[in-house]
Amino acid sequence: MPGRVRVALTGAVTVFAIAGCASGSPDADAEPSDSPPSSSSGHDHELREVEGDSAPSVSMEVAEDTDAGWNVHVRAEDFGFTPGKVGEEAREGEGHAHLYVDDEKVARVYGPWHHLPASAVPEGEHTLSVHLSANDHSSWALDGEPISDSTMITGSGGDEGEHSHTSRDTGPADVTAEISVQDGTVSPEPGRVEVEQGQSVRLTVDSDSSDTVHLHGYDIEEPVTPDEPATLSFTADQSGLFELETHESHTLLTQVAVE
Repeated sequence: MPGRVRVALTGAVTVFAIAGCASGSPDADAEPSDSPPSSSSGHDHELREVEGDSAPSVSMEVAEDTDAGWNVHVRAEDFGFTPGKVGEEAREGEGHAHLYVDDEKVARVYGPWHHLPASAVPEGEHTLSVHLSANDHSSWALDGEPISDSTMITGSGGDEGEHSHTSRDTGPADVTAEISVQDGTVSPEPGRVEVEQGQSVRLTVDSDSSDTVHLHGYDIEEPVTPDEPATLSFTADQSGLFELETHESHTLLTQVAVE
């Protein structure tokens, strides 16, 4: 049945990633980390040092997808993925991960599996790395180095075979959400739109400044101006957790959870 879905959730900016849970989640009553962020990791995020005895670890397996791109399997030990706490206070043993191609962040990862599209990797050989991050986006570190893993991949520089999603009018939508951005403030606060796979969705965004609205994962982009809202209409045919954000201001608008 058509309806509006709004569930409040504090969030932060950017990515397309598949939601999931990993084993080894910490005690929910654990105290927040007392270690302040230290020097930069070289990837635009501060380092947050953890003690050796309590430090998590991460490894990564990468396999080429049969269509295009790569399927990335992130194995984290003594660490729990907590997508619902993005933007909150850092707590040891939990958070999310960031994927980098060379020194450029290309995705935020909320679970053990992530599809990296071919379009995210330029032609030639590149270093793909994964860094464990805290809820506040600082990078967990041990002995001054980010807790990370890396491997080499070779990009084609194109998007051949990638699924193409365009915003289109699908008629009356099963799920709708209306979002407003005024003076940099998002209303309602960034939350999560719950959608069942196969449902039609319409997201409408109005803003007092011009920008581009982008739904990551589905790769739908629409311009928004003070005179013309952005309307993104699509069928939810991919499962996962996808972020809707503005490109110029890098503002998180909402998360779309497709199950």
